[in-house]
Amino acid sequence: MKYAHIIFDLDGTLVDSASEIHEAAVAVCREHGLSIPSPEYIRTMTGSPPRLFFLDHGCSDADVEARVAEFRAHLATHAGDPGCVFPAVIPVLEHLQKHSIRISLATTKPSELAASLLERYGLAPFFAHIQGTDPPLQHKPHPDILHACMEKASPGAVAMVGDTIFDVEAAHNAGIDSIAVCSGAHSPERLTEARPTFLFASLQEIPGILELP
Repeated sequence: MKYAHIIFDLDGTLVDSASEIHEAAVAVCREHGLSIPSPEYIRTMTGSPPRLFFLDHGCSDADVEARVAEFRAHLATHAGDPGCVFPAVIPVLEHLQKHSIRISLATTKPSELAASLLERYGLAPFFAHIQGTDPPLQHKPHPDILHACMEKASPGAVAMVGDTIFDVEAAHNAGIDSIAVCSGAHSPERLTEARPTFLFASLQEIPGILELP
């Protein structure tokens, strides 16, 4: 397939950030006497709105937005370890960049936080556009943030790359192809049920489907 534009998810797709997310969630829960989420819970929930982390562990509706703000503040100061970047990521992004394929990011995180983390992960130079789920945009599987990425680009074939069914469903809802990778929150079986255009074990398989000279 000849894509002009590829949109990537962040957590579980480009970076194995579950431990960073878990650390931030645990810090907030301990501070406020909430029950402590397990690492497995966080891994399976990665990509979901973070308010669910706290509602599922005893936080009230009235307090949840404050807890989310504290969680994001912790990520802003503690996350972004380059060691979290999956080994295949930089070679794949370099390959796409070499062939003038536009690269965008579409993530649950706010745009400002996502941009800061990409800088620390060492990935920011590859991205033409960084799109977070900023109000009033809705979370995936709603296609809002994919549409926002596409509006910044020239017309052409587009694909969404992600590790969850929400990424696949967002691509379906945006009318574009989806490339599911089995590197993060959701199992191959669950991803298959969402009917992605392609299903790969890792990002390193992506160049094989591109019609490049």
